[in-house]
Amino acid sequence: MLTSRTSVILTGAVLVALLTGCSGGEGGGDGGDAATPTVTETVTAAPTDDPSTPASTPASTPTPTDSPATTPTPTCGPADGAAAVSDAVASLPLPAGLDGFRWDGANADTAGYDACAALSWAVVTLRGGTAGSPYAILLFHQGRYLGTATAEQYAFEPAVERRSDETIVVTYRYPKAGEPNASPSGRTTATFTWNADTGRVDMTGDTPPVQ
Repeated sequence: MLTSRTSVILTGAVLVALLTGCSGGEGGGDGGDAATPTVTETVTAAPTDDPSTPASTPASTPTPTDSPATTPTPTCGPADGAAAVSDAVASLPLPAGLDGFRWDGANADTAGYDACAALSWAVVTLRGGTAGSPYAILLFHQGRYLGTATAEQYAFEPAVERRSDETIVVTYRYPKAGEPNASPSGRTTATFTWNADTGRVDMTGDTPPVQ
């Protein structure tokens, strides 16, 4: 049986053992100083460009280029009919036996002239002439002078009308036998058509009879 002295000794030994274990901590059993824990700070680095990864380049948008519409346009001559007639009259011969006269280009009828039409016309007579004086029908292709409708120029002012861009119709007047020049009743009609294949004017119909 333990005595009181022995009990006190054992109790003291136990306390010493307990205190010794607490002071050693987790530093090992060699009795040295307790290890000081290392605080590790985690730093998040700023992102850097990786040279091995190509930079993303926005796709280039092609710049549209406007292509002007190719619209064919006709070849046209002088817009001024009076100028076109003046040039034509300069080379127009006078009818036989009328060398003392001149064509009156300044007073020509240019209502039928069209600078872009396949076939157009103008009518000119002599300066100081009468109703029975010869009239010349000047023909034009896109404003370019072609010549007169007929080789002979007939008396009395003709009536000319357009049928299409390339066709005109001429109605000639002439006096029948015994009629005065003041009121001719004779009529004849001729049609003139621009022929694109031959580059010439085709005529059908009739001109006034030879008196």
